[in-house]
Amino acid sequence: MKLARIINNVESNMQSKDDAELDLLMLGKSLNSFGRSLVRGIMTGMRKLPQMAIKTKKHIGECELFTMYFDPILSALLSDPDKNVLLRWSNVTSDETGEMRPDATISKLCQRDFGPSLGFGQVKLARPSTDNHALCHDLLRLAIFAKDTVDVNKLQAAMTFQINGYNITFFLTRLRHDGMYFMQEIGQLTFPRSLEELASFVNLKNIRTLLMV
Repeated sequence: MKLARIINNVESNMQSKDDAELDLLMLGKSLNSFGRSLVRGIMTGMRKLPQMAIKTKKHIGECELFTMYFDPILSALLSDPDKNVLLRWSNVTSDETGEMRPDATISKLCQRDFGPSLGFGQVKLARPSTDNHALCHDLLRLAIFAKDTVDVNKLQAAMTFQINGYNITFFLTRLRHDGMYFMQEIGQLTFPRSLEELASFVNLKNIRTLLMV
């Protein structure tokens, strides 16, 4: 697989990041729009991730977790400024969430303002205080956010994701019958913590999961 080979060459110092970016851009020209978006995300991750994983997890905060490790790939896949769609790590309320603040919101832009919310995300650090109760509470919040935005904005479905440490799970919520909502897990991944792990992350199974999102 050419994408994995390019990242492996960078990780093993056989190719510079500048040369790898040129190869990735050429590779993207032969792919569809989703494939090109994924290649852009991998390229940004290649630039942002440390060479080796940082061992001291307690020194990594929530903001650093999602901006350094998750945003490069997620923004490439979930944001599309040409279609007025943005992934925002905003932690602010919206019309659909009331007083609750999701950690991330996928927003549709309406002229110069944020319009309907198309999806949401919740983030938790992998720490002893993050137990099953905390994760279940976040999952319940996501279910409420998704249901409310489907109702308020008359959406066919809403996409949500839950981050726990470096693990992420994606869900799709639909209104199947009157008053009956179906929240389905559509994929689960462990995101890379370093350039070294990015090389092994780029495999066919993970790429298929990301392209389903």
